[in-house]
Amino acid sequence: MSSENIINLFWQFGLAGILGFLIGLEREMRNEQSVTLGIRDFVLFALLGALSGYFGSLYQNPWLIIGGLAALLTLIMSSFWAARDHGSGITTETAAVITFSLGVLIMHDASEIAIALSIVTLTVLLPKQQIKRFRASIKMHELRAAVLFLTITFIVLPVLPTQSLDNYLGFTVATVTELDADQRLVQMKVLPEREVEAGELLDLMNEHHEKLGQAEVSKVDGNEVLAVLKEKPVEGLKAGVMARQPLGIAFLEIMLSALKPYKIWLIVVLVSFISFIGYVLINSIGSRAGTGLTGLIGGLVSSTVTSMSFARRSKESPEASGMFAMAVILASSVMFPRLVLEIAFVNQDLMKNIMVPLGIMGLTGFLLAYYHFRKTRDMVSEGVAVRFDNPFSLKSAINFALVFATILMVTRLATSYLGSEWLPIVAIVSGLTDADAIAFSLSNLEHAGLVSLDWASFNLVLGALSNTFMKLLLIFSLGHRNLFKQLLLSFLTIGIVGLVTMFLYYDLVF
Repeated sequence: MSSENIINLFWQFGLAGILGFLIGLEREMRNEQSVTLGIRDFVLFALLGALSGYFGSLYQNPWLIIGGLAALLTLIMSSFWAARDHGSGITTETAAVITFSLGVLIMHDASEIAIALSIVTLTVLLPKQQIKRFRASIKMHELRAAVLFLTITFIVLPVLPTQSLDNYLGFTVATVTELDADQRLVQMKVLPEREVEAGELLDLMNEHHEKLGQAEVSKVDGNEVLAVLKEKPVEGLKAGVMARQPLGIAFLEIMLSALKPYKIWLIVVLVSFISFIGYVLINSIGSRAGTGLTGLIGGLVSSTVTSMSFARRSKESPEASGMFAMAVILASSVMFPRLVLEIAFVNQDLMKNIMVPLGIMGLTGFLLAYYHFRKTRDMVSEGVAVRFDNPFSLKSAINFALVFATILMVTRLATSYLGSEWLPIVAIVSGLTDADAIAFSLSNLEHAGLVSLDWASFNLVLGALSNTFMKLLLIFSLGHRNLFKQLLLSFLTIGIVGLVTMFLYYDLVF
């Protein structure tokens, strides 16, 4: 055996011993009656796993690893049976099996995975009391909602159509039998009980309903058809591809071309996940959160709901309108960086193009919130009870998906029939309902090449401003007049700064 191999073996066995030592140290330091295995035991477990892995590789016999595991399980079961009167769980015993497995992984050149798993194991073992408190704070309906949402996300999402729904309109009338790529000629065979006429345009689709091209029928001879491709053949266009007659309803085709179920639901997952982070934080902190922190974190979940909560509270305590104004401004300002983060996941170019205007508006909002904080810092800051629906609920997800799909269709129709110059009206009206939905809709338009990057960015920022002033309208309707007066100048300042930045920053030639 070479010296390099010997050094490598020493390193592997040493690493196994170190990982076993750390897990054993945590178990022994806990000093609970139920913990019967300590540092030396876990070091030996890791070395036993390493030896099993080494001999299994040396003799090309995986049964040696299984034999080592069987020996370990026998020891653990004996220890657990001897300590059965303690009424303990099997956390330590499970950690022992994992420690054995870490040794096996290390000997199979998976040291990085072994180290990562040991860190995860220690992370789970250490915060026992925190996990218990978290478990006590979780309500059953929240757990059911999370399980349902995760099921729909990880089971339903992968099977959702990735193509736009207009690709499913129409009737399959023929199949491609032969393709001449150089001459762009396509021979097809008409399906029984279907008819094709000369001059007709047929869409060529694969089995996934992806459009591969379009062909114009030049000759029909019984059930044999000769057609000419309108464009150069793309990869995947071959014999067996379906030829489909479009439905011919332009309005419906344009509207459905904006809807890709997989992408819509993926964005629903993204928005819900970001909101869920705020939901967990606000529920974890609870009544300990001051007014400002409640507004800041609440803005991650829903700046609109947060603003409405403070508006109602202002009628009960009008003397605290200054503090409530600070919280509403914080909640509204968080929306700007949140939009940048969301768009970063789907459109990097658009994200870079909206960072400056949204960043300036967000910074302006935070400075104004600090101004209100300075004015009211001598007052007692108590958190307002803001109630949110669980963002991981099926109802919330479907509602957002419906709003998002509607705005997608409206923006696509407006662009197709009225021209992109009408997008500001769509952005303003849609922004009143949901800033996230109009932002992703404009990203979709820019991706499709229907609008320029600057024009999509301009209207996205305009939609965010529209949503901001919608909150001011809610404050006027639901809150005390003192709160509205406190916020009017601040919101106007954010709006003016935003508009000036937009017109200076973007090239509005479209």
